[in-house]
Amino acid sequence: MDRDELGVVVGYDGSPQAGQALRWGAAEAAGRSVPLTVCHAWDWPHHEWPGELVPLELVLRPARRLVKAAAAWAGRHHPGLPVNTLTGRGSPSALLTDLSADAELIVVGSRGHGALHAMAAGSVSSHVASHARCPVIVMRGDPQERGAREVLVGFDGSPASKAALRFAATQAHRLGSPVHAVIAHREREREADTLELRIQAQGLAWEELIGRQRAQPGLQASVELVDEPARRALLEAARKACLLVVGARGLGEVRGLLLGSVSQAMVHHAPCPVAVVH
Repeated sequence: MDRDELGVVVGYDGSPQAGQALRWGAAEAAGRSVPLTVCHAWDWPHHEWPGELVPLELVLRPARRLVKAAAAWAGRHHPGLPVNTLTGRGSPSALLTDLSADAELIVVGSRGHGALHAMAAGSVSSHVASHARCPVIVMRGDPQERGAREVLVGFDGSPASKAALRFAATQAHRLGSPVHAVIAHREREREADTLELRIQAQGLAWEELIGRQRAQPGLQASVELVDEPARRALLEAARKACLLVVGARGLGEVRGLLLGSVSQAMVHHAPCPVAVVH
């Protein structure tokens, strides 16, 4: 398989969370008219002694069966969708991060079986969201159970939040959902200290959204100034969202951090799927 044919990449290990990622990823690929790639990381679970002949086929065979079954599901539910399968030896984090260089989108569960489950509470999804070179959606909650439709995006005027807003608007248009931008004040700062900055951000958000509405007729959009710290505001608003979109790092975040504190908190605690846009 050519790397430029990856399209939407789903990390799959057979867990319920991976099943959610598969369903979302397949719908994304179909909606974008790009291929779906189902991938699984595997490894020999025991110590390898020098010169030992390790029967790797014992591990590789079930890994291939796993992705083949997932690909078959995607093909049945999305006829005509090109579906690739890929298995790689090593950690899920390393495999997905490597594939992100050529993928349009990575979709992962918040936690999973095996190598995923052995790592603390979603550290694989957190690692991929931090290091990926394309947008990453981490599956959290089940928006269908809650009947949520809104695409929510955190916005502060930073370059990353502008990219997040564009991504959110495109997703909302594709899903037939409204997009709602929330502008909160920074962590550990009072509302009065950031009001002027937030009003400026409000203008930037509308400027971006109006341009998107011209390009995507029918897109419903709203912008809200919230008198709360960003983490609290987004977690509360996400209860009504089918997707929460955040930039990898906002204004005021320490330069050099791969993923800002607010984005990291959303990946671990949001009640709905979270998209991290770089």
